[in-house]
Amino acid sequence: MIIDKVTFTKDGVSSTNIEDCLDLDPRSYMHDIVSAESVQKVILPGSFMEIFKTIFDGHTAEKERDNVIGQLAPLALKVNYRDMYDNKFIIERSFEWFARHGCEKRSLQTV
Repeated sequence: MIIDKVTFTKDGVSSTNIEDCLDLDPRSYMHDIVSAESVQKVILPGSFMEIFKTIFDGHTAEKERDNVIGQLAPLALKVNYRDMYDNKFIIERSFEWFARHGCEKRSLQTV
């Protein structure tokens, strides 16, 4: 899988950078950018690419987690990719499901 572009959409506005869609300190989470201007990402069989990751710890973890979940839930993800034969595909996913599941450590992955 060769990822050509990852696009996030929130309230009808699209961006290749999840940072543009969130009101969080960019240093508080790991994120990756894949756009037409950058080098494409190659995902080997059985592997994945994390597009957002944060770890909650300490006594304020629940409040921080709820804030992150609230900001991720309205997002949608679109991934433009191709296979090794140059066949092009698009995957689109909503993050609405994210608000329905609770746990202390979360990451979003494309497969």
